[in-house]
Amino acid sequence: MADKLVTRPYCQECRFWDVMHDRISTKAQEGRCRRHAPHPEAPLESSSVIFDRGTVWPATFDDDWCGEGQHFDNVDIFDDVT
Repeated sequence: MADKLVTRPYCQECRFWDVMHDRISTKAQEGRCRRHAPHPEAPLESSSVIFDRGTVWPATFDDDWCGEGQHFDNVDIFDDVT
């Protein structure tokens, strides 16, 4: 029996990726990974003030990839995404 080759999609092919600035022409498009809940950012500290930057989704480029990506052409609305 032959092993099935599993390929992970690049961010641009992933169902969890949200492109930003779609109409701006750059070498690689930037987007946000929405696979998991947004993560807290470390606060910025000035000499006397701390700035809370809130939470953000990780920024990625369209040619990045991770081990959890899922092709958007295989989306089933009843899939468990946890």
